[in-house]
Parts: sequence; structure tokens; C-alpha cells
Amino acid sequence: MADYARAELVEGSWLQEHLGDHNLRVVDTDVAAAYNRAHIPGAVYPIDNFLKNPEDRRFIMTPEQFAAEMQRMDIGDDTMVVAYDAAGTTAGRMWWALNYYGHSNVKVLNGGWNQWLLEGRPITMEATKVSASTVFTPRVNPDMYASAEHIMERLEQPGFVVLDVRSDGEWDGSNTRGNKRQGHMPGAVHLEWTHNLTSDPSKRWKSADELKAMFEAAGVTPDKEIVTVCQGGIRAAQAYFTLNLLGYDKVRNYDGSFSDWGNREDTPIV
Repeated sequence: MADYARAELVEGSWLQEHLGDHNLRVVDTDVAAAYNRAHIPGAVYPIDNFLKNPEDRRFIMTPEQFAAEMQRMDIGDDTMVVAYDAAGTTAGRMWWALNYYGHSNVKVLNGGWNQWLLEGRPITMEATKVSASTVFTPRVNPDMYASAEHIMERLEQPGFVVLDVRSDGEWDGSNTRGNKRQGHMPGAVHLEWTHNLTSDPSKRWKSADELKAMFEAAGVTPDKEIVTVCQGGIRAAQAYFTLNLLGYDKVRNYDGSFSDWGNREDTPIV
């Protein structure tokens, strides 16, 4: 992992060795049905793997809601968290959400569930029981978050880039995703989130050199302020995580993304 600027990924060998650590919490960020079929021993799962506010699902849980969910999973202020999934998306969302609420002691399992199975590592169908006795203190980091207003003030200005990581159909408007308005933001760069991962079943993150070359060719360079965008801030959080791996410092996630932008009347779309 030495080629990445930041050590935010862990390998299965490391995680298996540390599964018994008392201060480690493994989080399966796939849906509950996947967790119930089988999971990594000791893993817990969030009730909502997108960590969205149930009263307004465009946006992340409120600080109070998020703290309650972390405490339900027995994640406290001193807990180290390792998140994983099978598709390479929602673990990045967990990483972003925890960091957004001031908890930086979190890693993502490289290759996730698929790589864990390919390596023949232990799994279980037994649900993990936790005491939920910890305290989680949310401390919002506003520099990790972009609103529609933040984007509109900067859109198409030099030194500002919107990185749209949706599919081709969402980008060109042929896949509406139920939004009132379709298309993309003026001047945005389109680079689907899947390009951050290898194409084989393990879905590991590509090497730092590959990722740097890909982003720089698209004009997504570390000297610029970058806002990641998708439909609901999930794939965009994965892209944020990827840029952070490379040492990018000026990145924000538009949490509402097109579930917000595409259903407003004051936002420009092409």
C-alpha cells in the first residue's frame, strides 16, 4: 500500500490478524440480507447502509441520528472501524460519513467481501452481539461537504471542478433515476466511479499511478477544488475516498447530488 499518499486501505491478511482486537469494529456496509447470508466474524451492519436522514433522504443523517446509529453498532470515539462491501461503493460512504462527523480512525478493506472470499478467509452466519455501551461524539467537518449553493457560486470558474461519477445514462439524461430534470452540470467532468477499481471480481482499488494518470488526464488535479457528484452522494463518497488515497486535499462530496440538484428549479443543467 506504500504507493498511496494516505494509508486508508487495509488488506485481508491484516484484518484477519486483528479480528480479535477489543477496540476494532468491522462494519459490513452491504444490505441486511447480504449480511444475514454471511459476513466477516465480528462484523456489524448499519440499519441504513447509505446513512441517510430518514426524514429527508437526500442528505446524510443529522449529528444526533448518526451518533445514535454509531452507538447502536458499538462504535465510540476511540473505536477503530474497518468498513467493507461487495461492490466497492458503500464502504467508501461509511469512511466519508465517519470522517465528516470527525471520526478519522476508519479504514476500508481493499477488495472487500469478494477478495475476502477469494482468499478463503473465515466467514460466519452468526449475528454479532454488541453491548452498545460506547459514546460517539459527532464533530462536523464542513470542509468535506458541498451544498448546491456552494457549487453554483463556483461552477465553471477556474480552479474548480465538478467530478460526476455517475453512469453514462445518468450523465446524458437517458436514465432519469426518477429526477424531474436530467443531464449534468455545466462544465462537469464525467468519470464513472467504476474506473477507480480493477475490473476483476475482487474490485480492488487500482494502483496510485493508474489513478493519478486517469484523473490528471481528465483535468482532475490536486491543485483544484473538486466536488464529487452522483445521484445520492454514495458513489461520490467513494470517489472522494479515492482522491483522498492519492493525497488530494481540496475535495468535497455533494451529499444531495442529483437527487437534490435534479429536483430543484434553480440549478443549471445541460
